[in-house]
Amino acid sequence: MIRPFFKDDYATVELDDSIPCIQITLRGIPKHSEHYQLIQHKRLELMRLEIRNYPKLHMLTDSRTAGPVLEEDVQLFKSTVMPEMEKAGIRYLAIVMPTNKFTQLTIRDMTQDSKSMTVRYFDSIQEARRWLKKMTLL
Repeated sequence: MIRPFFKDDYATVELDDSIPCIQITLRGIPKHSEHYQLIQHKRLELMRLEIRNYPKLHMLTDSRTAGPVLEEDVQLFKSTVMPEMEKAGIRYLAIVMPTNKFTQLTIRDMTQDSKSMTVRYFDSIQEARRWLKKMTLL
């Protein structure tokens, strides 16, 4: 079952307990850097609330309709968000990629320094969900 946690024009953050994962769906471009940061903080807040309930909690980012973000947001993700997810015990991040090549490059740059988390990129949400379910069984 999918349980909504936060939603606005740019993003939806929810828990999908059938995998289990925190799914974030991004649409367009955030209004400003603080808006992007708010969304990432909501993701981390839900992660902290649910990690005890789901020891094998994963992350799923649906970026199919996401636009580019500012360089300061890329740095925030690399220096704060990824390390916080890893510190909490998140081991798998599935990202459904947008068609925009520039945004694809940005996403890969944001996630390339992962230390203990495996990051995989997908063309469809179904593929990403299937992979995360397999990782839950390991």
